[in-house]
Amino acid sequence: MTTLFSTPGYQALMALQRRIHAFTIDAAIELDADIDQPDLPLWTSLYQYLTIAPLHGGLHVEYFGGTWDEPFEWTLECLARQEVADTLVSLAFAGPDEGANGTREWEFTPLLDSGAQFPRLRFLSIRPTAPEDHNTTMIVRAGSIMEEGGEIARFAAKAPYLSDLVVPNAPDATFFQVPLPQLSIMRIGGGSDTQGFIDNLAASGNLPTLGLLDFTESSELQFTWARSGPETAVTPFAAYERLFASAALDPVHSLRLRNTCLSLEQLHALRAMRPSLQFMVIQATQGGYVSHFDQNVFPWKHLVQADPGLE
Repeated sequence: MTTLFSTPGYQALMALQRRIHAFTIDAAIELDADIDQPDLPLWTSLYQYLTIAPLHGGLHVEYFGGTWDEPFEWTLECLARQEVADTLVSLAFAGPDEGANGTREWEFTPLLDSGAQFPRLRFLSIRPTAPEDHNTTMIVRAGSIMEEGGEIARFAAKAPYLSDLVVPNAPDATFFQVPLPQLSIMRIGGGSDTQGFIDNLAASGNLPTLGLLDFTESSELQFTWARSGPETAVTPFAAYERLFASAALDPVHSLRLRNTCLSLEQLHALRAMRPSLQFMVIQATQGGYVSHFDQNVFPWKHLVQADPGLE
């Protein structure tokens, strides 16, 4: 009798796990770090790892590591094998706060270009930017310059039974052309471009079971005044009004807005449109160093209150 742990997919993941571990051992040796020393901080060995655990008749797999080196490349190659993709019910990506020019870019393009499908995948998470991070995490299309380019839609299209989705930046309009009849929980992290997410959602019809929406506003107001940034950088109140009036919001029972720059009056106006909706505002933007405050690039007062750049 064939068991999950004897399938070629599971064996391939175990081989990948050992390969990544060997990579971290070699990295520690290059740094002259004694990994057997009990008081050695884990980060000194440049640790990366792959977690594999049984879950609901399939596997939960989590990759923790860099976004540009060999372990990530090996992981995408492994996931592109159909016998591996067939075993997955949960897939997560995270890693240390490392990047270049203030960004940490995940390029899933090689996997998305493959023919692999994820027929059992229900949970997909790419960790959003945390307030303490130095780098803004984002999913980008390979060969582009900080452009998501429809990659989130392509990933979702490979998982027809997806029920939980967590991504670090907003998908483009093509996401709302993908049938996602099971998607019930969605968290969208904040980046420099919302890609018109709220307006696109208001006009959509592909998320009939969406119950919890957690949306993070653009981070642009932390780095530039509204009058100096592009008009589409931050979601306008009118877009939220269209969403609250749209049938697309009917199945949603809980809405969380992170880092909104809507005024208190605007928030109350939206609540009045849907009084039964559990409507929460969370303000936890990316951190900033006090030494930078005199440069006037961290307009903290925009939280809940009107954007000070428009006054």
